[in-house]
Amino acid sequence: KFDVVVIGAGPGGYVEAIRSKKKEKKTAIVEKEFLGGVCLNVGCIPSKAMISAAHFLHRAQHDAAEMGIEISGEIKVNFPKLLSWKNSVSSKMAQGVGQLLKGNGVTVFMGEAEFTSPNEVQVKSKSGNQNIKAKNFILALGSRPIEIPGFAFDENHVLSSTGALALDKLPKRLAVIGGGYIGLEIGSYLAKLGSQIHVIEATPQLLGGLMDSEATQVVARKLKKNNIDVKLDAKALGWKLVNNSVELKYQIKDKEKTKEET
Repeated sequence: KFDVVVIGAGPGGYVEAIRSKKKEKKTAIVEKEFLGGVCLNVGCIPSKAMISAAHFLHRAQHDAAEMGIEISGEIKVNFPKLLSWKNSVSSKMAQGVGQLLKGNGVTVFMGEAEFTSPNEVQVKSKSGNQNIKAKNFILALGSRPIEIPGFAFDENHVLSSTGALALDKLPKRLAVIGGGYIGLEIGSYLAKLGSQIHVIEATPQLLGGLMDSEATQVVARKLKKNNIDVKLDAKALGWKLVNNSVELKYQIKDKEKTKEET
């Protein structure tokens, strides 16, 4: 029995669990996958790690000589090793969340929670089921990638953001459907690592209108400088395999077009 049970151990959940414990509430937290949630494990932190690595590569290739740093031979990217480094960054931060929860006296249950009554949940895990009662529940369920019609995720030809961050080799060409910040982050670092990137955005401007036009123009200029092809007012319609490559069909102002990707 607890005073407070938080379901979801992402940035919202684990912070609230610690806060509740500091208010002298007997507190537990339930997480079905990994401490730190999407952000620390398959979202913003791994994305920023890859952006940092891509920026480092770009500076070594283009700025080192100007600084008087001479690098002989071709600078190559060991993609599996890069992936391992990225995972280690997320893993260390997730472990830090675990230590914070433990240090603050929050009880952690790993498993999927399901309400069996207004004051009780059953936590299902590989080791068995546990029933937890509480006076108060806080739902901090986080986010997940959504699919659009005609583009069901198979994490092979059609990737979610999670799948894109777990690529074990650099794609030659990649179409990013959606010009929001997540798609642009992933597309930008892959472009700096050497991929040919095409952005297909259904609205008239990038970033979903969340930023003012002056800021969006700065982003658009940077994308152009990095040779990222951006199509606005472009609606993705579907895809098919052609000679082991993906052919993407999209529409701009009632005109259908196709683009081949690997």
